[in-house]
Amino acid sequence: MSTFTIAVHAEFLLSSFTRSLRARNLSERTVDTYTESLRQFADFLVRQGMPTQLDNVSREHVESFIEDLLGKWKPATANNRYRGLQTYFGWLVEEGEIKVSPMARMKPPRIPESPPDILDLDERRDMAIIRILLDTGLRRSEMAAITMSDVDLDQQTLRVIGKGGRVRGVPYGRKAARDLDRYLRVRKQKPHAASPKLWIGKSGPTTPSGIYQVVRDRAIQAGVGHVYTHLLRHTFAHMWLSSEGAEGDLMRLAGWRSRTMLQRLPFGSMTW
Repeated sequence: MSTFTIAVHAEFLLSSFTRSLRARNLSERTVDTYTESLRQFADFLVRQGMPTQLDNVSREHVESFIEDLLGKWKPATANNRYRGLQTYFGWLVEEGEIKVSPMARMKPPRIPESPPDILDLDERRDMAIIRILLDTGLRRSEMAAITMSDVDLDQQTLRVIGKGGRVRGVPYGRKAARDLDRYLRVRKQKPHAASPKLWIGKSGPTTPSGIYQVVRDRAIQAGVGHVYTHLLRHTFAHMWLSSEGAEGDLMRLAGWRSRTMLQRLPFGSMTW
């Protein structure tokens, strides 16, 4: 016989409690969290040799359980388990299964405030690089060559020197503008901030090879498989034409002088 059927949370009560949670239109994740709290508490009572009958469970038993959790997990986890038990015992009182909740006047475990995670220079740079590549379809050599003076933050445009030394202006979107702004604020504080090149890292300006590595490594980290810079260029072109953008405008933005490149785009292979 499982500990759950002989412990404080009998299966028939668990089923009823679960139905009540769903009737309140709580998410399945919340329902799972609350029911898991009950299972863990029941197992804890059995392991510790504590009472498993509803009428015999007291505040000290619940406090011992929460203390045990705090010794193994983060305070937020203990707090979630506390909320689950509190909701359950409150429901038992409402349903007339018990007269008083053992958690009456108990306070939840305190969750210490912690500073929010802040992206470092490389993380902010990489986010901005990927956004801009998707928004502009730039070649990695073009990205690496961009200087600080090539950036117009207010107009959201970049001055780009393409093949043959041809200069063109390319726009980028609002999210890319936000991420670029965040990167530039961190960039000011770094050792290589005096470099005229836009993209810098811990070792200095980011090279074309470095741009390639940024895309490759972040894609692997995100679990999306092998992604390379030219695939982002193809994706940009695909999205432009799918949105009924003019082929002539695409050629200008991508720095193509021949329509032959349009015929080479491997749209059919883009499944990610």
